[in-house]
Amino acid sequence: MKNKRWIRKRELCWTVLLLCVFTRGNAYTLNLDLSGQLSGWTIQSRNDDEWRNQTGGRYLPQLTLEHQLTTVSFMDIETSLNGFATYDTERSEEEIELELYRLKLRYATAQTETQLGLQRINFGPAQLLRSLKWFDQVDPRDQLQLTNGVYALRFKYGALNNANLWLWGLYGNDERKGYEQLPSVDDTPEFGGRLQYPVLDGELASTFHTRKVDALTPGGSDFREDRIALDGRWEITVGLWFETMLQHQEASWLPYEWTKMTTIGADYTFGVGNGLHVVLEHLTTVAASDAFGWDEDAHISAFSLSYPYGLFDNFSAIGYYSWEQEQYWHYLSWQRTYNTWSMNASLFSYPASETETLDVQQTALGAGYGAQVMFTFYH
Repeated sequence: MKNKRWIRKRELCWTVLLLCVFTRGNAYTLNLDLSGQLSGWTIQSRNDDEWRNQTGGRYLPQLTLEHQLTTVSFMDIETSLNGFATYDTERSEEEIELELYRLKLRYATAQTETQLGLQRINFGPAQLLRSLKWFDQVDPRDQLQLTNGVYALRFKYGALNNANLWLWGLYGNDERKGYEQLPSVDDTPEFGGRLQYPVLDGELASTFHTRKVDALTPGGSDFREDRIALDGRWEITVGLWFETMLQHQEASWLPYEWTKMTTIGADYTFGVGNGLHVVLEHLTTVAASDAFGWDEDAHISAFSLSYPYGLFDNFSAIGYYSWEQEQYWHYLSWQRTYNTWSMNASLFSYPASETETLDVQQTALGAGYGAQVMFTFYH
């Protein structure tokens, strides 16, 4: 049985449009760069007393065209594809896909940057348990750090004192983003922004976003969702940071209209051998019927360890603990990196009930326990 998905007509139209806008009158001055990432992997896992194997390969070619306008300004366009094939013994199914991965037109000056198209938007200091995981699916356990992009117009201004302002508008994103449980209403714009400012040898930032949510159920109607957040990071012997978010969903049929998420974290590099880097984070999620209520909550703690051994090898470990379910799951890896290729071997153990909470499917490891071997080549 085969499952194939190819680039949609809308994505092709975006590609042609941005290429035409960029190359009009400037083709003879373009600087071209072609790069790519080729990876192959096999995963052997066991869950519910059954063994499963998934083997696959992925290629992400990237083409960048750049045009220097003045000594302090330039335009470029970046386009890349995501093509992969996998075979899963559990489903006895072969999956082949070719998707548009990135397509963005950028105009940059000394202090501004404007991007239009399919792009990655992420922010916030948290690394393992992110309250500000609004638009991406980056997983710290994913060696390739892959994430879907969003169709957006984003403007960024950087002041001379390191303060910066982001403004964005999203359109045409009909799939769930970040930690969203329900997608946005199709063909309806979303808006937001972020202001970050230096405070006491660190940074403090405020972020907001608003969108119309598709209820997807016959009994529920579409509703407005608003988010506001505050985050900061400081280096005081150890690195300290926090992220806190308040979300309101205007839907009376939902069990709770208010959601609050708060992450606190710290990191430090111990002088052991080549340096042992330790990260600790804790995430609290609260659901309530009013903004200052506290009806239901959940708590997850996480840590990561990273140790470089020599010039080419790095050992790492990531662990999570759910305080409500009293379950622990972990990920161990060894990676050897050269100039143009790398090899990664990892072991994992994930309780089946926790896979959705931790976005385990983003790395295709699945539930249960097992091992993965991956080779990656860059050009």
